[in-house]
Amino acid sequence: DTSNDGEDGWFETVCRQVPVSWTDYNGHMNEAHYLEAFCQATDRLLEIIGAGPDYVAAGRSYFTVESHIRHLAEVRAGARLRVQTQILAGAGKKLHLFHTMETQSADTGNWTKAATGEHMLIHVDLKSRAASLPHDKVESTLGRLAVSHARLPRPDGAGRAIRQSSSS
Repeated sequence: DTSNDGEDGWFETVCRQVPVSWTDYNGHMNEAHYLEAFCQATDRLLEIIGAGPDYVAAGRSYFTVESHIRHLAEVRAGARLRVQTQILAGAGKKLHLFHTMETQSADTGNWTKAATGEHMLIHVDLKSRAASLPHDKVESTLGRLAVSHARLPRPDGAGRAIRQSSSS
């Protein structure tokens, strides 16, 4: 359902076609562009909660302090992709997001999970460049949505770090 407003499920924060310029010599999307798509998803989520460009112009913002991306499937030039976003936590200065990127099969129209991105953001006062509490309206909206998203299943891969095999 691409019309989901996030109240009772994930937000669809990106839906686009992969440009050729996002691909590398292997013929698939370059790893930098997975992050670019997740950045676009984060920006869209920030707009939804009231922390978009006008909020930044007023001297407040969220800064990403940590990201973890898992690459699960190839995404080729011209493919349709979408990103769905879940708020894992959103209280005080912290905003914890989980993005799931899916790509659509040209043959069947089915969506397949291609990547996940988990991101921790901190709210910042742009004058002091120090962590600060968000504006009351943003905090209220974020809090309401975080409570709603807390009822969703925890996404597969959330909280994971890079796993290393004992036999290299």
